[in-house]
Parts: sequence; C-alpha cells; structure tokens
Amino acid sequence: MRELDEKGMLLVELVLVLFIAAALLFIPTIYTKQTKIHLENQLFVEELQSQLTAIQNYAVLSGEVTAMIVSSQHKSIQFRVIDDEQNELNGVIYLPETVTTPTYKVYHFNAYSGNLRNFDTLVFFINNERHTMTFQLGSGRYKWQ
Repeated sequence: MRELDEKGMLLVELVLVLFIAAALLFIPTIYTKQTKIHLENQLFVEELQSQLTAIQNYAVLSGEVTAMIVSSQHKSIQFRVIDDEQNELNGVIYLPETVTTPTYKVYHFNAYSGNLRNFDTLVFFINNERHTMTFQLGSGRYKWQ
C-alpha cells in the first residue's frame, strides 16, 4: 500500500513541475508581444519623419514639387515626386495595426522652398492615444506631439 502512495505522489510532483515550466515559458511571450507593438509604433513614427524630411529636402534641392498623401482608407502614407514616377523617393508606408488616422489629406511641398501649399494638423491615434503632427504656417516645419 505504501508503494502506491509514493507512485501517486511522484505523479503529482511531475504534473506540478510541468505546470510551473509551462507558465514560465508563456510569461516572456506576453511581454514580447507588447514590446513588438511598441517597437512597431516607434519605428513607424521614425520612418514617417525620415521620409517626410527626405521628400521635403528633395523639393528644396531639385526644384520639383513633391507630395505626401495620407489615406485612412488604405491605411497608408504615400510619398511622391510629382511628374517623376520613377524617382527612388516615391514610396509607401503602411500604418501598423495599432495606428489609425481619421483623414485623407494631400500635402504638397513647393519647389525650391519646401514650404507647404497648405498648413494643417495631421492626427494619428497610436494605441488609442492621440498624436498630432502640426505643420507651421509658411514653412514645411512640423511639430510632433
């Protein structure tokens, strides 16, 4: 009878150890997913600012009009050099799943100055937090908040 109790105890110990090991394996997965989402959002903002600066600088240096097209429907931001479909700066950034924008807007950067033809505030919701990119009047400068 005593041997049966020892074998039963071994089974309980084995199940307990397996449960603890499985729990320890799943904890990093939860933190990894949150870290991945945070990094995706941060990289999106950095890429947006980098592409915006590049397209604006191209307008200043080349004397060609450039554009940034924000589309909420396609969840994308397109950068274009007007009248040059083959330009290497033409590209698209797709918004991550946690980033939304409620608008469709087109921003044109004037040739030789890089100034905007219109000024406005572009709104993004990143993880349900409101962030704005406010363009200054008469220039292509912006402020990210």
